[in-house]
Amino acid sequence: MADSKLENLPGSDDKFRCPICLEEVRNPKYLTCYHTFCKSCIQTYISSTAACSGDNSPKTIQCPVCRKSIQAPSNDASSEEWACSLPEDKLILSMSIDSDRSENQYCMFCQRNDKTVQAKHWCKTCTETICDDCKSFHSHVPLLQGHKIVRLADVEDLRKETEIDEPCVIHKGKYVEVFCHDHDQLCCSTCFCTKHRFCKKVESFEDVTMELEEAHGQITPTCFEDVLKKLNHIQEEYRKTVINLNTKKQEICTNTDTKIEEIKSLLDKAHNQWMKQFEQKHSDAVGNIEIASDELKRFATALQEGKTMLKRVLENGSKMQIFVSRYKIRRQILDHVDRLHDLKIMDAVHDYNQPDTDFLRQVCDDRSFRDVSVFEMPTETLETVSNFAAQLQNNQILNRRKIMSKKDWMKIGFEKLSESDLKKKVYYGLFLDDTNVLLSVKNPPSLQIYDITDPKAKCVLTYPCSTAPFGICLSGEGMDKVYVSFKTHVDYYKVEISQSVTIKKIKTIELKTHMKGLSGGPALFFTRNDAMRMICTPEFSVKSSSLASCRGNAPFISASSNSYKHAVVDGNELLVVGKNNEELFKKDLSTTICPRGLAFDLQENIFVCVMNNKLMQIKYGGGESRYIELPGIKESYNVVLHPTGEKVLILDFGEKFCVYRVL
Repeated sequence: MADSKLENLPGSDDKFRCPICLEEVRNPKYLTCYHTFCKSCIQTYISSTAACSGDNSPKTIQCPVCRKSIQAPSNDASSEEWACSLPEDKLILSMSIDSDRSENQYCMFCQRNDKTVQAKHWCKTCTETICDDCKSFHSHVPLLQGHKIVRLADVEDLRKETEIDEPCVIHKGKYVEVFCHDHDQLCCSTCFCTKHRFCKKVESFEDVTMELEEAHGQITPTCFEDVLKKLNHIQEEYRKTVINLNTKKQEICTNTDTKIEEIKSLLDKAHNQWMKQFEQKHSDAVGNIEIASDELKRFATALQEGKTMLKRVLENGSKMQIFVSRYKIRRQILDHVDRLHDLKIMDAVHDYNQPDTDFLRQVCDDRSFRDVSVFEMPTETLETVSNFAAQLQNNQILNRRKIMSKKDWMKIGFEKLSESDLKKKVYYGLFLDDTNVLLSVKNPPSLQIYDITDPKAKCVLTYPCSTAPFGICLSGEGMDKVYVSFKTHVDYYKVEISQSVTIKKIKTIELKTHMKGLSGGPALFFTRNDAMRMICTPEFSVKSSSLASCRGNAPFISASSNSYKHAVVDGNELLVVGKNNEELFKKDLSTTICPRGLAFDLQENIFVCVMNNKLMQIKYGGGESRYIELPGIKESYNVVLHPTGEKVLILDFGEKFCVYRVL
């Protein structure tokens, strides 16, 4: 409901609570979206909501929190069998023992034999309370002798970390053992053998947790606080909006009734028709707000649950558990944000207006009343959740970027990962993620996405354009939104890569000055045409400009991601410029062969393509330079660095591109 509050969300008291019954979770089971529920609650939910999409299709449910579709383990599985097959959240079990209530704990082993015996101990391996006799039984059974058992009264021992095997959500009876960086997925041995054996970077948890620093670029409980407060504020605004709409509706209806009484004999029919239309408008307006408010509360529930889990894991978990939990929470939230975007319900009616109450004239002229006007406006909801999602994504990029920035970039090398021949010359491209690149193709006018997972890259989408596209750059909010220049205008797109690949245009920005090359800095855009370089606002209004001669078929410009510098090749000179259009340094390139595209590396040295099988690298300041061999390239024409610095895209003038790993 629109007047609902977020203060009493499940988990707001730092206890693991079931989102269905709102009580402390019992026998926790989790779905493939990583939301956890009581076994009995999710079984009841499955029994009441499971449905089939076709005669031979497995039954499905929607997660009660995020609405993700979940399939049954088999076509004929009962609700009890389905609930039992769900993975048990042993991490919650191991962190939920409360020593202050130890006198109310009973031995779980004895209860299965219909006995009630006071529990004195907690087996961290079994994740169950046990009595003295069952503890003694553990010591006599070889398979149980290695279990970690502590007294319920020993608070410190209870809170000390212990490793909990994390079940694989796809393969029953298997546990996750490795992490695939290429697909951003947790994998068991079966997952690895069937889907990830050819991936370039798959690491064990021991290796991946050693690489990542806990304190840098990781989500923490405190980063949830502001967004939860913001969501609560939005809920309050929803409540006030409904009150205002109800008040205005009553005022308008009362005024209308007064006028109608004066001319009722002529107005009854028009009045009834008007009321029906207005009631429908009002019902739609309030109903949409209530739906949006309910979806917002579900998202806040997911955030609160993630905050509680992350806080407890950071306090009590091992490094492996912290890494896995952060991954699951991040994926859960990003998937939920995508579903909120797809709903398209966040623009709410905030006011009504009735411009004309001369009903007698309206009935005489039109035989009907003039409709009440409805005023819609966008709320802060999508902006709030999108900014938070971008923060989670950027945390991952920044962390990987920090690791790569520790290299000595004047000594790095390249290892070729993927390549593809092109039907036409292509001058601009960028990375969409670790496994896909976007190219702007002049003829026929289109945007093309290539999957670079395999050594031979393949085109997975061609998006036709009405005119030829030129420069492309990321928006800065993540790697799924891009700006594309069409010379007279810039289009803003969202690229979705999941089971299928799609491109959706969000808006068009008309330009007063022609722009071809694009590059995005921390808060500004740097653009170029054939005769000029420009510094632009986020809406592509030109703040300052300077003449710059263009050589070759396309003008190039590159912005540093670390500062407000940008670089261009002006004639035979490399020019680096600051945010106020001041020249920082120049380097004469007249001895090189045809300098073309360029890019900053992570230490602000500059790569320059020189129309041969090498890439020139110039140390920032111009004091040192070298050439890097490019296997597979004949005439290097443009260079693009992955935001993390882990990969490089080289466009060949000979209708080809190659992707390299930075070594």
